[in-house]
Amino acid sequence: MATYDGWPRSTALSLLNYMHAPAIGFCYLCARTFGLCSLQELAPLDFKRQRRSISLIFIIILSYGAQAIYHFSKSAPQHAIIHDFLVTMVWGNLNIALFNVTSPLWHPFFGALIIEFLFDVALCIVDGILLSPRGWLGSIHLCLNSLRVVVSFGLVVDGFILFSHIRVENHTNEECQSLLEDRANGPIAARNNDINKDIEERQKKNLNEASSWFGYMEGFAMLLPYLWPKDDWKITCCLVIRGANVIQKRFLNILIPRQIGIITDILASGSRKAPWKDISLWMFYQWLGSYAGFGAIDTLASDFVRTYADGRIKELAFSHVMSLSADFHSNKNSGEVIKAVEQAGSLSNLIQFLLFHIIPMLIDMVVAVWYAADLFDIYMAFIILAMGEVYIWQGFFFTPWTQSKRRENAEDTRTASTIVYESISSWSAVFYFNRTKLERERYNSAVQTSVKSLYDYMSRCTIGVAIRDITMISGFISCSIFAILQIVSGKKTVGNLLTFLMYWGTITGPIRTITTSVQSISSMFIDSERLFRLLKEKPSVADPKFPQNLTTSSGTVEFKDVNFSYDIRKPVLKSIGFVAEPGKTIAFVGETGGGKSTIMKLLFRFYDVTGGSIMIDGQDIRSVAISSLREVLGVVPQDPVLFNQSILENIRYARLDASQEEIKEACKAATIHDQIMSLPEGYYTEIGERGVKLSGGELQRVAIARVLLKNPKIVILDEATSSVDSSTDAKIQEAFKCLTSGRTKFVVAHRLSTIVEADTIMVVDHGEIIERGTHNELLEKGGKYAELWIKQAPRHPKEGILARAVGSPLLKLRGGGRKDGT
Repeated sequence: MATYDGWPRSTALSLLNYMHAPAIGFCYLCARTFGLCSLQELAPLDFKRQRRSISLIFIIILSYGAQAIYHFSKSAPQHAIIHDFLVTMVWGNLNIALFNVTSPLWHPFFGALIIEFLFDVALCIVDGILLSPRGWLGSIHLCLNSLRVVVSFGLVVDGFILFSHIRVENHTNEECQSLLEDRANGPIAARNNDINKDIEERQKKNLNEASSWFGYMEGFAMLLPYLWPKDDWKITCCLVIRGANVIQKRFLNILIPRQIGIITDILASGSRKAPWKDISLWMFYQWLGSYAGFGAIDTLASDFVRTYADGRIKELAFSHVMSLSADFHSNKNSGEVIKAVEQAGSLSNLIQFLLFHIIPMLIDMVVAVWYAADLFDIYMAFIILAMGEVYIWQGFFFTPWTQSKRRENAEDTRTASTIVYESISSWSAVFYFNRTKLERERYNSAVQTSVKSLYDYMSRCTIGVAIRDITMISGFISCSIFAILQIVSGKKTVGNLLTFLMYWGTITGPIRTITTSVQSISSMFIDSERLFRLLKEKPSVADPKFPQNLTTSSGTVEFKDVNFSYDIRKPVLKSIGFVAEPGKTIAFVGETGGGKSTIMKLLFRFYDVTGGSIMIDGQDIRSVAISSLREVLGVVPQDPVLFNQSILENIRYARLDASQEEIKEACKAATIHDQIMSLPEGYYTEIGERGVKLSGGELQRVAIARVLLKNPKIVILDEATSSVDSSTDAKIQEAFKCLTSGRTKFVVAHRLSTIVEADTIMVVDHGEIIERGTHNELLEKGGKYAELWIKQAPRHPKEGILARAVGSPLLKLRGGGRKDGT
């Protein structure tokens, strides 16, 4: 049998050595990936079982370490030494992974142990056949193999026992939550605020509902056309450019340092002639990889793709939010919705990060190890792999340690921001109670706390970076010394060393990136989930499948036995029925919470009725396009909302093609024109956020002017004059008479004096119309309306005259007049 330095040559042995570590790693990664994607259940380990497994695996690691030392000292074939180093590294990683969790996804570990046992048995058999006994020391590796057979067999048996006793809850897979869960010992950075925690919980729920990561990611696929539309040739060209840049960078990462090495070797050989050809090629590579070369084109393409995709996603998000129904807007967290729209670009960043950073980074790492081995030998690659492994695990250890302080600083910063917001927005209360000093002290205290927590966070970051850099420097020095020894022995040239030194940045770049990529991907997933959750909201009120525009002739409105509830457990409206004829005024009165405003919201189709129907000129409003319905309606709300623009633009919002003269006429009819003209900038006066620069009465009159300008078929006045004085109220009522002439008018009022001339007054109580009629008719009945009227009627000496003017029922409700009838 042929031997090499006393070691037998065997194809079977070398094949087993080369396949051992990759087989374990491949089995583990495949099983783990499958478990993540299919949301396999956890196999919780008790403390004793976990420590026992870790201890036995550590014995395997020690045996391979001892075997590596033995093989190296005996000048064993390269495949034997490579085998020892690789398997030691693989099991070292798996053991650390098992140590970090108490409820691991056990299937990958169990599969790796089975592979280890099979290979140990095979190696024992091959070693026993090939190696003749040469004393105890000569057969030490056979003894170590036998030890591993026993240990791995015990772990496999223990794994079978574990599976037979596993009792886990459905859908609690911690491994599938690695991007979501905030664990003290995990590598994922802690979350920044409570909103993210809520999103994480929703993301877990979405994962479980999808049954796998594949199903979960299918939802994100709906956004891909908005990120990179396939029918847009500009985007396609930009993506081709980006892909070409990724490919050429992989080549240039090797070609540039290699070319320097070639030039160095030529110069070191004693040549008196400058290698201009090689220098020119090196200059070309440098230019091509620089920003002045392909880099500028790639940057422009990247910016175009990113900005275009961001714009498309933000447009989609905003349009979707504005298409949602009133129930969403009534219950939404405005800050959360705005944040989701603003962070719409996170999904684009996530896709680009994965395609143009993570994948190229992994390619660079594989190429770096191969190229380092090619420049010197396989031992150089082992030094790099060992350094990278230690560096990455240090990053995983220090990330939660530093992020705990980052979370604390984020909370302190939010506290300080909250104090600023509350103090500035409530400045009047601060001034009224003379608490400026108190607010200043509160803010200063919060700032000092924030500064201290920030300093603690930065200190921990500095310590972590320093320790990781020690590892990186140690690896660099070890590689350099190894390369120098190779050169001194005459095995390699100086050019190889220079090539390696220039290539070091490419080697360490992926290793540094791995320590931060998990956190970046996690953050991007969280931000994308925020948008994704928003886009999954469906409007409860939507256009029918084949909508038709509402055609109005007279503007007759009919409620047919309408029922409605915001919550099925509590009905709001019950059997509401009436007909509103054109030119008539229908008034709704009653106590607060009775359902008056809800009736008007149903007419606007903010919500859909849960029973009955609403008709306009014989057309069910659910069968027509929402935009056409709202185009024929005009409303003056109780609390008008104006934009932070000029008065002119706010009024023109009702009809975008209105001329300035038409706007002024509407303002005159609403008795607001003179007050506007008295302002320094007139109609171009900015009114502040939500119209804060205007009084309540001015706000309502601007809202009235908008409806007058819109000139709708159906008018809704929801406490439209609640904030104006009696004189202005009278003028506005005259304007309303002109506005509602020939139109259907609905009035929701608490001030009964504003609706005494209504054609029909309906008293709404607890969701039902309990009375209807004219003002005088309802007073004659002496019911709920008369009671409300009595409560609002002025108490003065002429009260008796007013009572006699409206009839005796009022006298009875008031307790009658004086005995003499006066």
